[in-house]
Amino acid sequence: MGEYSTSTGSAAGDSGVKRIPMNSVWTAVENCLSKKDYTTAKAVLAEAGREAASYGDLSGGLQVLHERIALARKLGDYAECDVLCNKANELITHLSMQSTPAAASVFINIADTLIAEDRYRDALHYLTPARDIARENRENGNEVLLASASNSMGVALTAIGEYEKAKECYEEALSILLTQPEHVIDTAATHINLAHLMNAWTGDDEEVNTHLITAFKLLDGKDLEHDYRYADACLRFAESFDFFGFFLYKNQLRKRAAAVYGENE
Repeated sequence: MGEYSTSTGSAAGDSGVKRIPMNSVWTAVENCLSKKDYTTAKAVLAEAGREAASYGDLSGGLQVLHERIALARKLGDYAECDVLCNKANELITHLSMQSTPAAASVFINIADTLIAEDRYRDALHYLTPARDIARENRENGNEVLLASASNSMGVALTAIGEYEKAKECYEEALSILLTQPEHVIDTAATHINLAHLMNAWTGDDEEVNTHLITAFKLLDGKDLEHDYRYADACLRFAESFDFFGFFLYKNQLRKRAAAVYGENE
């Protein structure tokens, strides 16, 4: 599930509004995702959204939209993503939450969807305010939110050839993530992003390889829990290792993902 908090929301705190049981919703969806039961996960979230609407629980409805966007993107349903992103945007405006960390988290989610659709400049329209919000609220525990915004911005900037700016984004992300040992997967993702950047920018094979090897070593950590998040990361990263010809690493990551899901590789 995506990281989201309404602790700094506004209209979300109106008294007398019945709340949907988000912890129960998240538990149910997590259970589905751990089994690759995406159909049931979609149904659970859709029902939670209907329940939030019936209660007038706008904050809960926004959290559900946040998760639905991520799931639709994972499944490659970009038409649904676009509809959900528009709804989330409208709700953020309605709640006057545009400058909150909760909104920044949703903006990053929307931007990641636009990146998946190769709409990189559109993504930057969301990432710029998201990054600014995260920076402004960094002292309130939003360091990882800032790293996430910087990482996604780096991807978008790399795609449009703004390589120096992309590197600055990745360096900012790494400066945060290296102090957050529990976010090892995000740190590995940043090194893989840097490998793609350097390949496109300088073509320096040694630097590219260094980032790839560092990423794999991070994923090889003994204390890293091999849950569905780890498995999904392994599958995503395997594509990059395959692209760069690191076939042994690719095969190992795919086997690890298969083991988590109880499948044959």
